[in-house]
Amino acid sequence: MLQSTASLPSRHSSQRPSPTGSVKSTGAEASVEILISWLVAAKRSLSSIHNVQRATTLLTEARSTIETTTALIARTTFLRRSLHSQLKILRGVQYELEGAAHAVKQEIHATVKELEGADRKLQDDIELLKQSKVEAAFKLRTPDGDALEVQGQEQKNTLHDFVDDKPVEVLRYSAQAARTSIEAVRSTIDGSIRSLEDDLQSINEVLADRTATSSSTKSDLYPPDVPKLLRLLERNAHDMAQSLESLVQHFDSCVNAIKHTEGGGAAVAKNVTSEDLPDGVGVETFEGPAQPMTEDERANMLRVLRTDADQVEDVVTEIQDRGADMEAQVERIVAWRASCETSYRDVATAFRSLEKVGDRLPSYVAEVTYFSSHWAEERAKIEDCMGGMEELCEWYENFLAAYDGMIVEAARRRMVRKRMEQLVQEVQTQLDQMYTDDLSERERFRSEKGDYLPSDIWHGLNSLPAQFGFQRLNDEGLGSVPELPKEIITAALKRVKAAQKEADQR
Repeated sequence: MLQSTASLPSRHSSQRPSPTGSVKSTGAEASVEILISWLVAAKRSLSSIHNVQRATTLLTEARSTIETTTALIARTTFLRRSLHSQLKILRGVQYELEGAAHAVKQEIHATVKELEGADRKLQDDIELLKQSKVEAAFKLRTPDGDALEVQGQEQKNTLHDFVDDKPVEVLRYSAQAARTSIEAVRSTIDGSIRSLEDDLQSINEVLADRTATSSSTKSDLYPPDVPKLLRLLERNAHDMAQSLESLVQHFDSCVNAIKHTEGGGAAVAKNVTSEDLPDGVGVETFEGPAQPMTEDERANMLRVLRTDADQVEDVVTEIQDRGADMEAQVERIVAWRASCETSYRDVATAFRSLEKVGDRLPSYVAEVTYFSSHWAEERAKIEDCMGGMEELCEWYENFLAAYDGMIVEAARRRMVRKRMEQLVQEVQTQLDQMYTDDLSERERFRSEKGDYLPSDIWHGLNSLPAQFGFQRLNDEGLGSVPELPKEIITAALKRVKAAQKEADQR
């Protein structure tokens, strides 16, 4: 490498001493030895051609990867935007379905709550019937006063014994069947809406930016600066090619120097094998005629060679470093490409999932529609059950009120009976007294005047006075009007008055 043409680029500001010695050796043999060592080192440096070739491959690979990745990014971006648009529509459909299902659920909740209230009220009324004992005074009794048992009939001790539980059981069974049917449909629709939400959420997760792991670096997370990276790769490839060209020129200069050194060809033939020379360069190359050169030219050539020989190793190292740097940069591009491919696969997966959701969407809508219509049918059944419960409650309450009224009525009848008996007793006493007085007067008249009156003057003159008595016209005895404890009558009368007051307030 002659200074008259070009010198090797240096990676250091200072010059290193030549490892092979100085060309200022006084003997021709020593100069040849040094030149051969430079030649062998120059030949070894030419192996850097593999790095340069690899650099060209890397540059081509980088350009191709960037081009395909850019197209891939464009497709991914388009698909992602399309996905977001369709997801927005599906979210709207989801909210509509959830809103419709929620409205029906609210109606179900309100109706079920109302049903539970009606059922509790019915159970409370039944419990009141069970707690309301039939007074023993109302039961049929024998002439001896014992309770009369009717053959084939159970003894009825409470008001509940007089009612049939079968209608209550039928109503409760019907209501429970309707609730069970609704719960089954509601569970199905909840599962459908949850499935739709899971599908959409999974698509959102695929589209979301990936979170960096603890081992991620900034270069892994962000796309590279492509124009800057390409310029860097091209500059490295260009500089490596120039450095290789300088090494080739240096080798040529070594060959030329040996040709112009006395005994150089023989020394090469003796000390250098074909393996130490590049392809196409043989030992005979050094035995060919050399171009005429003056001593000054040769001295200048050796001076340049000495300087360049010290820089060969640095140039080779620099080529290797630039090659390693290009490898690293291309790895970044490849990693970026892999990341983009992953994103594209994710978007493609999301699109396939979206297609499946679209296929299932009509079934989701149909299920919500069925849920609404099915609820309308079951609600009618439940309302019928509640109507039946309310009728039963009204009947039971009237039964309880009628029983209280019966107690009050029995007490009234007892009181009237007693007043009638008192009145009859009083009138009978008066009649008996009038009879006695009339009989005495008749005896007195007969004793005073009877002897002077003929017997046939008045056929009824000596008859007895009329005597009157009271007779009950029916066979009902005192047992037909029971005698109830005063506290029972008072409690019943109080309940009757309270019910009447409540009715008046309505």
